[in-house]
Amino acid sequence: MRLHYPSPYSTMAHPEACDWISYVRYRSKKGPEKSSDADAVLTVQPGTFSGAANLNPQGPQVVRKAAATGKFVEYISLDRRANCAEDRTGWDAAQQAGDYHVAADYYFGGKAIDGKSYHYQTPQDLNYLGEYGLALTMDDWRVVIENLLPDPGARTKSFCGGHSLGAFLTGPMMAWDFDRNAATTDDAGFNLCGGGIIPEDGFAMTDPAGFSGAPPLDMFFSAVGGAVKNGVDWLMKNGLGAAQWPVLAASEIMNAYQLAGMAADQNPDGESDLKSLVPADLRTEPWMRAFYGKDYLDLFTGQNLPRDFRLTNTSALGMLFDQNSAEYVLQAGLGYYDCATVGKTYPIPNGLASVPILGPTLFIIPLRVGYGQNYTPVDHNQLCGWKNYDQMPASTIDGIDPVRGNPTDRDHEVTDIRQFARAMNPGGQPTDFFEEYTPLRIVTDTIFALGLGRDGELKQLQNRSGGILNFLLHGDRWQSTPSAGRNLTLLSGDSPLQNAGYGGILPANAKIIPGYRHYDVVTAAERQNNGMPEMASTLIANFLTQP
Repeated sequence: MRLHYPSPYSTMAHPEACDWISYVRYRSKKGPEKSSDADAVLTVQPGTFSGAANLNPQGPQVVRKAAATGKFVEYISLDRRANCAEDRTGWDAAQQAGDYHVAADYYFGGKAIDGKSYHYQTPQDLNYLGEYGLALTMDDWRVVIENLLPDPGARTKSFCGGHSLGAFLTGPMMAWDFDRNAATTDDAGFNLCGGGIIPEDGFAMTDPAGFSGAPPLDMFFSAVGGAVKNGVDWLMKNGLGAAQWPVLAASEIMNAYQLAGMAADQNPDGESDLKSLVPADLRTEPWMRAFYGKDYLDLFTGQNLPRDFRLTNTSALGMLFDQNSAEYVLQAGLGYYDCATVGKTYPIPNGLASVPILGPTLFIIPLRVGYGQNYTPVDHNQLCGWKNYDQMPASTIDGIDPVRGNPTDRDHEVTDIRQFARAMNPGGQPTDFFEEYTPLRIVTDTIFALGLGRDGELKQLQNRSGGILNFLLHGDRWQSTPSAGRNLTLLSGDSPLQNAGYGGILPANAKIIPGYRHYDVVTAAERQNNGMPEMASTLIANFLTQP
């Protein structure tokens, strides 16, 4: 779906395509055609460098599970405005040809399609994205909700959610006062999201420091932080608005990932030839070494990266995103290699948890972040296939033993790699799994708004609650989770974000889903290995349909 809405927050010269808001709408075929007639409407923000297709696996599950109870809900996956900068020519042509090589030739080989050639956009080309901050994002969200549910009285069935960065955006949305007039509340975020919020592998906050409880300090720090923010905003509008630099270019990295997804979707069992299609240049190489090296030497030599092995297209995608291969948060439980493997020693050696005293004390590292249980194929010359999530061995009483036992089990593999590849394939769908040009200002604005810089357009974040100073001065809540509505916070059981609970940040009723990694909370398969329904979509459907 597309809405024509030139943003009042976008004043710099920009492409005409950027005057539109896009989103993907999931609804039951048996339900009402108008969103206003649905029993509930959930609008969801994707994470950093994520597009609306990132939520493709979850949306239909929520709709189906609600329909099974006789309720018709809509799942709206928002595609942030910055996606207007993307060039989809190669993906569309490759999908039509049924051959991902067409896209590779266009994006990486310099080959034209119908007289059009791919243009690598420099930071200066994208200066206008420096205006695409929190205020613009919140305003676009408002416009979508008001378009779906024009009657303010019907917005008790409007729910707002988000994954990763999108989860952190739900807090500002609930606190936002769009007309800056506290006497009028139809426009307030807590009424636009009148049914409640659903942060997924992230959490909602409005004022972590609690400065709203000390107005003089709030005014002082907002003014000081506002001056710093003005300088940051200037940088955002003059070359630093997107992660598009000579060393590390987001568009090329995301194109490489989406090419892997398209290859795995179109030819899952064919041998990967991505190493000959994607150049190992400075725009992608530092990223690949940081995420996929076997040991610290690989940071310098790059001898054990995905391109250095013989892999099927599915296995290549698994190496890029499976939690037993990739580092940091680019992780989902997709299955495991179908070949002999060896443990990595980068960034933390396998088996760290077995070290006396140190291991048990730091169990948070190997078990909850993904470090210390990662592997790579042994033989560079043997073709390595992939076993899907439902082909894993059963879990044992000893659990996963990175030293002697199974590197993984069916309790920790929850996402179907075939469906993951389909969602990541940018051909045949109007939105991408990845957002090539995430505006960095949305991140900096969020940091300022939740910290020390609420001036200018960020003054709209007015309806704050809780926080440390509020707790110390007034006995208010320590956590600053919005208190004006219902909240379903979902966390992946093997995600580092759950450890925020040690700081008292998480709501007491947060749901932690065992065995999930960062992506799994929105990509997990509808049929789970434990015989139970997929948990995240089940909890969401229940939250949307039960008072």
